[in-house]
Amino acid sequence: MIILTLLLGIYAQNNINELLKEWEIHIEQSSIESQQTFQDILYQFKDEIPKQYQSRFFRLYGQYIFYGLENENTIDYARALYYFKKSSDLGDINSQFYVSLMTYLHLDGSYNIYSNLKTESQLFRYVKEKYQSISLIDLYFSAIQGFDQSSVAMGYRHLKGIGVNQNCSNSALFYLPVLEEFANQPIKAKYIRENRQVAKALYDSNFYMNYELDIFEHAQIFENLNLITHESAQEVKQLAFSFYYGLNGLRRNFTKAYQLYQKLYDQLNDKESGIRVAQMNIEKLGVDKPNYQLALEILNKIQTKNQEFQGKIYNALGYIYFKGLGVQQDIIKAQDYFRKSADLQNNDGQFNLGSLYMLPSTIQRERNQQKGVQLIEKAATSGHAMAQYSLALILLDGVDLFYSCDLAAALLHASSSRGPWADVLKTANYLFQQEQYAQSLSKYFEAGYSGFLMAIQNAAVVMEQYDAFYYNALHFSNVQDRLNEDPVYKITGYNNDAFSYLYQDYLQFATQSTLHELLQLDSFELNGVLQYRFLKQCAGEKEAICHIKLGDYYYNGKYEEVNFQKSYQHYKKALEGQLIDAMKAHVYFNLGLMYALGYGVNVNRTKSMEIFELSISSYSLIPILPVNAQVQIIDFWVNVYKQIDKTGIEQFLDVNYLELAKYLIDTVEECLIENSQAIVNISVGSVIVILFGWRLKLINQYN
Repeated sequence: MIILTLLLGIYAQNNINELLKEWEIHIEQSSIESQQTFQDILYQFKDEIPKQYQSRFFRLYGQYIFYGLENENTIDYARALYYFKKSSDLGDINSQFYVSLMTYLHLDGSYNIYSNLKTESQLFRYVKEKYQSISLIDLYFSAIQGFDQSSVAMGYRHLKGIGVNQNCSNSALFYLPVLEEFANQPIKAKYIRENRQVAKALYDSNFYMNYELDIFEHAQIFENLNLITHESAQEVKQLAFSFYYGLNGLRRNFTKAYQLYQKLYDQLNDKESGIRVAQMNIEKLGVDKPNYQLALEILNKIQTKNQEFQGKIYNALGYIYFKGLGVQQDIIKAQDYFRKSADLQNNDGQFNLGSLYMLPSTIQRERNQQKGVQLIEKAATSGHAMAQYSLALILLDGVDLFYSCDLAAALLHASSSRGPWADVLKTANYLFQQEQYAQSLSKYFEAGYSGFLMAIQNAAVVMEQYDAFYYNALHFSNVQDRLNEDPVYKITGYNNDAFSYLYQDYLQFATQSTLHELLQLDSFELNGVLQYRFLKQCAGEKEAICHIKLGDYYYNGKYEEVNFQKSYQHYKKALEGQLIDAMKAHVYFNLGLMYALGYGVNVNRTKSMEIFELSISSYSLIPILPVNAQVQIIDFWVNVYKQIDKTGIEQFLDVNYLELAKYLIDTVEECLIENSQAIVNISVGSVIVILFGWRLKLINQYN
């Protein structure tokens, strides 16, 4: 029984791991299938999320929201940030990258704060500078722990001096380990030594996919197509190209690409596809076991006058003889083929021949560093990423060529732009083509943060022309309400204050800010919630104005439920401090209403009259009237309000209309006796009330 339980536990764990891998792939591709996978995982976690999965799951869920896979019309950046921070707190280095990204771009809500503050204020300076310092710290720790995308972003920051001093040495320091890892692993090296076709597709133009092709539909049609005609050849070749390079929203899949290229060559004798079949066998891509004899046979069989094709053939033959793949190793023959390829301007041939010249001399071959550097430099100029990386090493070494740190860092940046993180830009372009602008924008944000200039430009275009995002759409004020409806949040059972969790650093800084700075935040786009938190803190320091504001908030139910008891307490504390007359009058008036109406205290008519008199004495509402007359008018209208609230306006006027009119006339007479100047104010007010009441009475009678 124990063994069976263990086996079931292992099976369940493997099942969850596979689901998480599948979900991660769907998220990277921004595939709609991620929604179903998410539901499957959620079913596994219906009771609780095991600790061993929390950091990864929270990060994936944050990406799921951040990329707009939850809702394609809007993206809830506040909730995405919440889960990234949760994952980051659990040690996930990927999430540190996203927290850094969102802080840097003000997607953490900081824009809503400092945009409403005066530039000379201390709080403004803190918020303005925070996005640089905090984002840099998160990015740095993520990079030094081995997250390649963070290392590339750090390299770019030092290269351009973004938030740090411009320093080519530091830039190279972050780029080199990442590129070295990729350069020394054949499959990974494919990412950074692709030919100019991908570079042209990604970097030479904005939004390069302008053809009418539903790549996913074609993938389903042509993947299992046995017979390929000349009419369908171009579309099949385009699909194979997309699988090979991971373009147009498809994940890179060498196996599917090889199958399609092989069909194109076998059935239609397509020369370009034949060269690709040979190359993939040589490089062990998309095949279980490489067939070097087939590769050699295809390369020797193809006859072409196309200079590009012939350059690729010579380079592939050179590689076969250099490595001795299915033939006797022959460096001299390899060098000859590489030379022929280089003469045809093939940048792979230029790089390989240059590399041979840089190797130590042998009996058969002499070393020629000058020629080697010239050829590598030529390949680097044409966009060959491995050549750019190699030339950067030469420039940093300064032995075989002059030393140039700046040029080396620029080359490392160019080379790094071919890494797997370039897939984010590919997907962003695809989403833009599909008119999913909000989702494409998040992808452009990420690609731009990694140093893709084209992504930054595209993000600006999407924001400007397609209304994909505005900062005032960031709703951080009610993030707790949205989290309460969040299926993941419900499972975790967190009871912490999400808003305070997201803004803990700002709230801590509030104690260092002046009251004037805090009060400026009353109208900013977070609907005053952050100011409300600030005021609660400064109220603890016995600031009278803060108590007044909080009393108003609780009285009106502005940011929490109406709570007259709390409102009463804050008003009383406010009166203990230093207030100007108008503020005192405001507090006294509301306290008088509370006693008159029984809000938060027992009804006490005498007390309310006394407090109303204090309010008028502090700041008279109608200076020309005596205090006792003003108190009587206020008391009368408070009682009118109570009756209207109880019976409704129509019924009140129907029963009390004559009494109301008589009272107003008596008040006019009393005011005339006390102060003849009051006649205008009182008579006009009385006439308006009488006419309004008469109109309502007539309407009631008519109905």
